[in-house]
Amino acid sequence: MTADVSIERIVHPDILSCAPDTPLSVAAQRMVAARCSSILVEDKGTIIGIWTEHDVLALDASDPKTFLAPISEHMTSPVKTIPITAGLGEAALRFREEKVRHFLAVDDAGACKGIVTQTDIVLNQGIEYYLSLREVHAVLNRRVPLVASHLSLGEAVHTMRDARTDAIVVVYPDGSHGILTERDVMRLVGASQPGANVGELASRPLITVAVNASLYHARTEFTERHIRHLGVTGADGELLGLVTFSDILASIEHDYVHQLRETLKEREHSLALSMQHQRLATKVFESTLEGIIVTNAQRIIESVNPAFTQITGYKAHEVIGQTPAMLSSGRHDATFYQKMFDELAANGHWQGEIWNRRRNGEVYPEWLTINTVRNDEGQIVNYVGVFADITKRKAAEEQMQFLAYHDGLTGLPNRGLFLDRLHHAVSHAHRNHTIVAVMFIDVDNFKPINDTLGHHIGDQLLQTVAQRLVASVREADTVARLGGDEFTIILESIADPGDVPLVAQKIVDTVSQPMRIDGHDITTTVSVGLSLYPIDSEHAEDLIRHADMAMYMSKKGGRNHYRFFTADMKQLVAERPVAT
Repeated sequence: MTADVSIERIVHPDILSCAPDTPLSVAAQRMVAARCSSILVEDKGTIIGIWTEHDVLALDASDPKTFLAPISEHMTSPVKTIPITAGLGEAALRFREEKVRHFLAVDDAGACKGIVTQTDIVLNQGIEYYLSLREVHAVLNRRVPLVASHLSLGEAVHTMRDARTDAIVVVYPDGSHGILTERDVMRLVGASQPGANVGELASRPLITVAVNASLYHARTEFTERHIRHLGVTGADGELLGLVTFSDILASIEHDYVHQLRETLKEREHSLALSMQHQRLATKVFESTLEGIIVTNAQRIIESVNPAFTQITGYKAHEVIGQTPAMLSSGRHDATFYQKMFDELAANGHWQGEIWNRRRNGEVYPEWLTINTVRNDEGQIVNYVGVFADITKRKAAEEQMQFLAYHDGLTGLPNRGLFLDRLHHAVSHAHRNHTIVAVMFIDVDNFKPINDTLGHHIGDQLLQTVAQRLVASVREADTVARLGGDEFTIILESIADPGDVPLVAQKIVDTVSQPMRIDGHDITTTVSVGLSLYPIDSEHAEDLIRHADMAMYMSKKGGRNHYRFFTADMKQLVAERPVAT
């Protein structure tokens, strides 16, 4: 890794700018001609805003009038700035944390000195050795939207905006691929071409690299071809996803953190680090995204890094001289901290999840690693804590846990959770001598609606049906989606069997009410089949099969109705395969 030079050496001093009343199409033409990813908006010598390739996704690409609007209506203001003296490591951290691609570099007086981009950071970090050791698959993004070549530009931009991505892969009828990026959309805005489809507008063919290629090779492709996206293919030529300049930047940060940990291990054995290691430790200390806190043997804070301030909100002068106890959330008792100190004393390190409090009072989870640093006599002279805010990770874990048991479209319990609850309901009813009703519900004529109006309308219809089903039963009951247009309901703890047909009719009536979706007035109905525990069966799987058969008979009898399972349906159950 190179020494942490300032961004002054890589900043672009020639700034592309325009007046506030400049039409977007004219601004786009100038950006394309200058091969520039941003344009600054200047009014009477003052920079008041910035418009970038990413901002073009916010436009209504289907309306040519949009391109004639003044840039002042669509610019981002104020412009984010960074000191011209900032190091590359600090800049990399700012780009990552603030999720932007451009900073306006300013001097101590606030005067504009140029533009620095995320791409500049990747090209000037001096980490070729690290990139050569890492392969593309380590940073591969497999969740890139794929769209058909006949899609309109407006729909494509909408897809990119919803997916929060700067590129989409275009699939052609012959199976080949192209790519549409923010830069392509910018070029089309400048040319005022909103009507064409993405197949005509995308760059084709999609330039690719192998999934086992090195990141150094990928970066070389980026720089030599002047592109920011590469397709990634597997051994069989299948397109697996995309890799971008941003992925390279994330990889650089990963290597910084790894090198920091190695350096801290060496400090445990010796305080006499070489000057090279000291410079590296300082660079990583300042640039890593993980917070670092160093205390003396008495646990008095001696130093913290910029990421500490980013995560906790406390500046260095506010915590130096204090103890880490000032960060305590109050969620852990004295026993928790005593075990931590005992393990530190016995093993020289501690690692685990801990809840702390930010300066604004917000309590958050972090993953904390503490190491002791000893001198040549074996005495503890420092404690070094390295921590990461895991709020997003925990939220993602909770979301993954939710999706494992719920339908992604409607948020209802899925088949697995439905079966688990049904088994529980049957066991509970057996112990308490109560009745359980199982409903199998199918949306009538869903396929014609879905095929005629489109899948997005069909999806919203299913979501509306799900909401109406939930509103028709008690909070303690279970409404689930098995898949497609099939729903199931468990009614537990039924005291009066006569209440079941009332609920069934309520569902039929509620769902059949007209609904308006994206300008379409739609009326749909449902066919409902019911089975009862223990009248029809004492086994959960049989209750589902019987309810499904009853639903089939309801649909066969004219739809928009409910039917209870009867014994004479059993032969039909045996002849017709159903989901269980």
